[in-house]
Amino acid sequence: MNLLALLAGGLTLAAFGVHAGVGAREFRLFSPPVDGEPPRTAWVQALSGWHWVSMDLLAAGIVFVVIGLADILPDESTVLLMLSGYFGLASVVWLGTVAVAGRGVPKRFVALGQWIFCALVAALAFGAH
Repeated sequence: MNLLALLAGGLTLAAFGVHAGVGAREFRLFSPPVDGEPPRTAWVQALSGWHWVSMDLLAAGIVFVVIGLADILPDESTVLLMLSGYFGLASVVWLGTVAVAGRGVPKRFVALGQWIFCALVAALAFGAH
């Protein structure tokens, strides 16, 4: 049993639940009118990207839990390092985007703190490898 991988999996699956459930409902609040082209097209594209992130969170969470509970994947250490790199890079990209595009947003680094989640999961995955 790998407790750090299980913790990373639990956090990632919880993030998936919030992202796919609560977040998707909030995202729909910004839906432009159906005949509002091109904003409607851009919104549909953004919503598709939103659910792509949800799928990533679900898949990563499942992999973390499988690694945490069983020794069935070949070279689990490499998988954990790859997940650590993925979430670490996501943290850097998110933080960079908030820093550049979030000018004027009050407390932008805390209010848009998904980078903290990604950094935490990256650290857990690295520690679990």
